[in-house]
Amino acid sequence: MKNLNRLILMSLILSSVMFFSCSKDSIDNCLTGTVRFTNTSSNPYDLWVDGTYQFRLSGNTFRELDLTEGQHNAQVEQVSGYILYPTIKETTLSVFGCQEREWIFP
Repeated sequence: MKNLNRLILMSLILSSVMFFSCSKDSIDNCLTGTVRFTNTSSNPYDLWVDGTYQFRLSGNTFRELDLTEGQHNAQVEQVSGYILYPTIKETTLSVFGCQEREWIFP
């Protein structure tokens, strides 16, 4: 009987540790991935992801953005420093939860 009580107590302790160690936040965080956008030009570029404007990236800098898992279309357009027309680059990003990717342009 004493061993049975000990077994039950150990099971309860183990169950409570497992229950409280896995939070909803840690599960939700793996539904997004981080993409680093790196501008190697000296000119600024505007960034759109899935058709939505995100930010202007200054020359020779990078910036990170958290995106949901899945496929995303990204486009950058040169803001200044061009002679006839701006440089426009497009790509498809495959984002996986809790992972990092990088897109280097132009």
